[in-house]
Amino acid sequence: MNTLTKTAMTTAIKERVALYVARTKNDRQTIAEQMGMPVSTFYSKLNGPSEFSFTEGKRLAEIIGCTVDEMFIRPN
Repeated sequence: MNTLTKTAMTTAIKERVALYVARTKNDRQTIAEQMGMPVSTFYSKLNGPSEFSFTEGKRLAEIIGCTVDEMFIRPN
């Protein structure tokens, strides 16, 4: 089983969000609002100083249209 580092997980999540933003024309602020968190908190979690909880990760996956597992795999 591959173990992802915190940096690798953050990078994968950030890339998934960027792909979603490009595909849907929604922005990160909209995603933060859909998650029910302040934009500053979302940016902090997206950029690494903080981490998404499992519940937040699950909600983010639902919003961007992937599974929790897919969110941790860098898109092609």
